[in-house]
Amino acid sequence: MVVRLFIVLLLLVSSSSYAAFTASVNKNPVLAGEFFVLSLQLDSSANGQQPDTSALLKDFVVGPTNTSSGMRSINGQVSRNTTWSIELMVRNPGNYTIPAFTVNGQTTAPINLTVLKADSAQTKNNDIFITTSIESDSLYVQQAGVYTVKLHLAADLSEGQLGAPTLADASVSQLGKQTENYEIIDGKRYLVVTRNYLIQPQQSGEYTIKGPVFKGRVRQNYRSVAASALGEDIQLTVKPIPNAVTGNWLPSELVTLDDEWAPDKTEFEVGEPITRTITLTALGITKEQLPELQLPNMKGIRSYSDQADNNHVVRNNQVISQRVESFALMPQIPGTYELPEVRIPWFNVVTNQLDYAVLPSKTITVTGDFVPPADNVAVANDQAPSNVTQPQTTTYTSIEYKTNWWLIGSGYGLWVLTLIVWFLTRNKNNTASRKNDPKPNNRNGIEVLVQHAKNNDTKAFYSELIRYQQAELGAKNASLEFIIDYLNSDKAAQEIRNLQHNLYGSAKQNVDLKTIINELKKINKTHNSSVLNEMYQ
Repeated sequence: MVVRLFIVLLLLVSSSSYAAFTASVNKNPVLAGEFFVLSLQLDSSANGQQPDTSALLKDFVVGPTNTSSGMRSINGQVSRNTTWSIELMVRNPGNYTIPAFTVNGQTTAPINLTVLKADSAQTKNNDIFITTSIESDSLYVQQAGVYTVKLHLAADLSEGQLGAPTLADASVSQLGKQTENYEIIDGKRYLVVTRNYLIQPQQSGEYTIKGPVFKGRVRQNYRSVAASALGEDIQLTVKPIPNAVTGNWLPSELVTLDDEWAPDKTEFEVGEPITRTITLTALGITKEQLPELQLPNMKGIRSYSDQADNNHVVRNNQVISQRVESFALMPQIPGTYELPEVRIPWFNVVTNQLDYAVLPSKTITVTGDFVPPADNVAVANDQAPSNVTQPQTTTYTSIEYKTNWWLIGSGYGLWVLTLIVWFLTRNKNNTASRKNDPKPNNRNGIEVLVQHAKNNDTKAFYSELIRYQQAELGAKNASLEFIIDYLNSDKAAQEIRNLQHNLYGSAKQNVDLKTIINELKKINKTHNSSVLNEMYQ
């Protein structure tokens, strides 16, 4: 009797110290594309450890893992248990092995799993299925393709999650938001959720686009049941960049260039602002691939580029990208100009040949008077472009003067008399002479500029600057270039050009008007306005 009691106690102690770790599935065999549950149960506390499920990623689609723990007491003996529930799915039929797992020194036994092929006709009769498509199953490296996913739902969905397609060595991103509409298929009404994905392969070779996975729950007979669906895989051929292609790689079906002029004409005045907007459009590439647009520099015409606007959209399962860039042009010298063509190379994926998008050259005429810089009048000929018709040169005829001694004597006497009067009255009229400064309008003009600067009114500042040049500095054809040459200051020149961008460009620039005013004040202290008048007459 004592021996029998000892054996029972020994069995109880040994059973309480033994921690079993088992693995099981809720169904076997399963259908390809169907989710099932793998359960791992440890008859003890996990002590914070987790099973390593990374080995499952080789053959299975691994869903979320739920962890639960419990405790029970039998005859005063307390035991704990931990359970992990992992949702799994297999894409293709065949025989698979769920590997062993180890936690706290305990290891499960592997499980042999049979996956059967799902009948396509039966699948489409289900309440949930996925269709996938791509515009072309052959792309060049970095060519953008649009991959379309459609989730069909005929059941009352309570919750669900639709994954994204996967493709190795490629960039995959969703385009815009999903759309929803209803379709009748084989007499059954489906809610169709459509998503478009931008697929851009980065390496050449043969690839498989793995279809997305849907997992959710639907309502059936007043209860919620699990539901899942798998999109079909698509084989994709990625072709390498041809060896003959150099420079920018633009694989596309069509690339075009268009431009608009404001004002839309071919004859302009010197100093008249012109805005040229160029639009580059391409199919099958992303907005990031579009090259920067550049206009060649031309003597006699200053140009400033604004910030470009890049975007892309999807139309008829194709990516359409556009780059819109504006250029502010300011003609400086009269003449006839031939603006050279703009040419963008691209690779035609239809003909498999190099092609070009071209804006043809354009001829414009600039009229008006050219005003040379004050410090070097001869620079005018150097600035004229070689393809510009030179403006007519003004010929000055020398005039022979005869000496008139009577006029010389009268003028000399008048000068002496004026000198005497000034000497006698200079102390009495000291204050008045300050009020009669030879440049009162200069100070008044600067004061007006200061007021506009305080109000941050760039348009009024520009108008007053033009008036100031014409009224105070004697410029016949006042322009911002005139004041740049007059001030001869890099700081002022930069701010004046910022002012020009602010007025004529589509993108506004910050302008430090105070710098322009300070340079005007400096120049007025050291330069005589009458000398400037003579040089610019």
